[in-house]
Amino acid sequence: MQPTTQRVLMLEAPRQVRFSERPLPTPGPDDVVVRSRYSTFKHGTEMLAYSGRSPFATRVFDHDLRLFESAPAPQDFYPRPLGSMVVGVVEWAGRNVPELQPDVRPGQSVYAWAPISNVHVLPAKAVCALDDLSPEQALCIDPATFALGGVIDGGIAPGETVLVTGLGAIGLLVVQYCKALGATVLAASSLACRRKLAEAYGAAEVHDPGSHEDLARLIKQRTGGVDAAIECSGSSAGLNRAIRATRQCGRVVCVGFYGSGDNAINLGEEFYHNRITLLASLPALAWNNPVRGPKPLYAKDLQAMAARDFGQKKITPDGILDPVMRFEEAEQAVKLIADEPQRVVKVLLTHAKA
Repeated sequence: MQPTTQRVLMLEAPRQVRFSERPLPTPGPDDVVVRSRYSTFKHGTEMLAYSGRSPFATRVFDHDLRLFESAPAPQDFYPRPLGSMVVGVVEWAGRNVPELQPDVRPGQSVYAWAPISNVHVLPAKAVCALDDLSPEQALCIDPATFALGGVIDGGIAPGETVLVTGLGAIGLLVVQYCKALGATVLAASSLACRRKLAEAYGAAEVHDPGSHEDLARLIKQRTGGVDAAIECSGSSAGLNRAIRATRQCGRVVCVGFYGSGDNAINLGEEFYHNRITLLASLPALAWNNPVRGPKPLYAKDLQAMAARDFGQKKITPDGILDPVMRFEEAEQAVKLIADEPQRVVKVLLTHAKA
């Protein structure tokens, strides 16, 4: 029997997470009903919302002018669902689905960008057949898309020396992409488990910023400065370190999402005097931003490229989806991500079969 309710993980207010039982939207002829098997979070962005530091909580973005502006009234930011991707099984398909998505049918394993919930109603065009991908590969397509976008935006070339700061899922996949390109990779993170993964993925040097009085100075002394830095931590301290470690006329790519009140950079120092090129990379579907290059590539293009790269074993999710927790433990998982990052790379939630 087709489900009539869904259980969605909601962020009610800063640091307030709970499951919400709600009616399942009525599926239409272009929709599919997907029963979840695995789910993941979008750690950096969602932790800003969880901590109350997201700019969207107090500001509005004018999509025509592409400007953040003061909000005329309190923002309707909370409550909001948490989660970014799901792998599941199609339980029902509308009558138009065979024409819209011929490879999506009842019983088919699929993946999609969706919040954490036990069941979803999704447009058929929004889901992709799992085919030969593993669930772990599919769930890492989102961070791989941002990693690939950062590498392309930064114009990373073979033989260059690249510093990757912030070794969450995106940063660890940046390490893999840069290594596959033939770059020499230096990586930095305060978390031991992530440094170990970066080393396994081929980073030539792995550093703990906290164990050095001035890591950027050490890197400059040893290398003369990196050709490019890809900053994935989302902290201004990490961005400042990346700028200081980069050679004269080098590039720094910001992949991390920086929250309000995080301000530790003096642009009159290394950025200005070393003529650093500072680039933002945000190949998110909702923002319609192309990556830089001779051919504009958008989120859908990069998602397809990341899926291909996983399928060809150019990159791997091995070690990234850790820890593994049950769907019923999702509330505790959010607190773990926020409060004990040393125990987390990217949480994988497993759903019991109905």
